[in-house]
Amino acid sequence: MATVNDKENPSFIQGVAPRTVLFANSSISGKLSYNLPVKIDGHFTGEIKSTELLVIGANAQVDAHISARQVHLEGRLVGSVQAMGCFEVMPGGYFKGEARVGELKVHPGAIFDGNGNVLGA
Repeated sequence: MATVNDKENPSFIQGVAPRTVLFANSSISGKLSYNLPVKIDGHFTGEIKSTELLVIGANAQVDAHISARQVHLEGRLVGSVQAMGCFEVMPGGYFKGEARVGELKVHPGAIFDGNGNVLGA
């Protein structure tokens, strides 16, 4: 499996790279449940539940209720996020909605439009 370089991805998963389950220019709606690090880079509408990392890629447009261990946002997300760990909005990332998270990081160049409840890790 591929490894993630600290310089390319400064603060999310170290070790196993997430598997892309929805590529750019593709779309799906429904419920997604998994226990691996996963990346979505297309259009998704619905509900996502995970015990691991969810990466919403730069090409992604997601409208969903999300429950995951960690969420790394590079694209666009409208909805709600519940994460025991870190919810990180990267430069160019856009979030609109409600977040209940253990830790929140909003980088310069990112947009966080909504309510955030940081519960502590």
